[in-house]
Amino acid sequence: MQFDAGRIGHMNKLQWEIGSAVETELNARNDVHPDCVPALCRDGEGSLWAIAGHSGFGKFGVFKGRNADDLRKVYDAELRFPTGPAGPAFGGQKYSYPDGPLPRGEVWATGLWIVPGNATECPGRFYALVHNETGWGAGSTGYTAFAREDGEPDFRHIGLMSSDDQGKTWDFHGWVITAAEPCYTERYRPDGLHTGGQKTGIINLGAGDLSVFFHPDEAMLYCFYSMIWYNMDDRSVVSDRVFVARAKMQKTGELAAFEKYHEGSFGPPGNGGAETAVMTGGAEPCVAFHQPLGRYLMTTYNRAYWGKGPTLQVCWSDNLTDWTEPFRVVETHSELSMPYYALSGCEPRQPHNFLGEEFDLLVCSNNTDIRRHKVKTRFEE
Repeated sequence: MQFDAGRIGHMNKLQWEIGSAVETELNARNDVHPDCVPALCRDGEGSLWAIAGHSGFGKFGVFKGRNADDLRKVYDAELRFPTGPAGPAFGGQKYSYPDGPLPRGEVWATGLWIVPGNATECPGRFYALVHNETGWGAGSTGYTAFAREDGEPDFRHIGLMSSDDQGKTWDFHGWVITAAEPCYTERYRPDGLHTGGQKTGIINLGAGDLSVFFHPDEAMLYCFYSMIWYNMDDRSVVSDRVFVARAKMQKTGELAAFEKYHEGSFGPPGNGGAETAVMTGGAEPCVAFHQPLGRYLMTTYNRAYWGKGPTLQVCWSDNLTDWTEPFRVVETHSELSMPYYALSGCEPRQPHNFLGEEFDLLVCSNNTDIRRHKVKTRFEE
């Protein structure tokens, strides 16, 4: 592997050296079209699993390997619930969005977590937190902030699904994290709603674009998610912000309800509760623990550079809630002008998101193949 010494970033004397891109098996040849932060997790035996793709285009693929460099597709996943137009999608009224409208659209599986083997009832169960949008894949029932139509700016929600056969089949459990603001505006109210909705102006497009981090000592699953603030008047993104919610793993292996972080503590409910941003100026978070540094790292992308230059930026934390300002890791090399990044450690005896001096960075854009970059880190003298 050749490293380009020109691609070096610093964080408190920590240097990054990022290798050239290498193809992976998470690609269109396997009929999967990644479109989110790659979803990775190790099982109790140390194998690395990945789920890739989304329900609106191609298939969900389930992959397994020792590390990110040898992931191979083992089968296509089956969703045992409908997606698509409002009404039948997600079981209809049984799983309505928490603020009223019927669910619709597709799912992007972005947050994979495998229950540890010490659970009493469901060891090895696969959970996935899924990203959902109202304006894509919903047929004539799709809607945005402006109208009943396909596209953006539409609204995001985070749902939960699980598998008891290593990702072959998945069941839907409902919506677990949604914004405090309603997922529609006064300009367009879906499903015959006559009142309510965000006022025209600067609006929140909801909770989504996520990844998860399991804290083994706390037996707590953290979900880091993005929200976009959008100006309806000039049709532009105003701000990207990152938030966090967490759910306790019960002794059985089941997850308790998610609680959001707000004003210094966790407590508000995942659905509709108040939330405080833990980072501003980035989107699509991925969190890992960097053991040589002894701190948590968060990668996000800087929207202003997408299509113009490398977007990768990093911040760090000692406690998963107080994060530094993000900084761009590199300033050249346009192949890193991507929105989706995932961190993966190379030691099978540890969780995938515990990083050593060397680790893998998985990168993709909208419906593109996932590529892998080897990263080396070292402390500057």
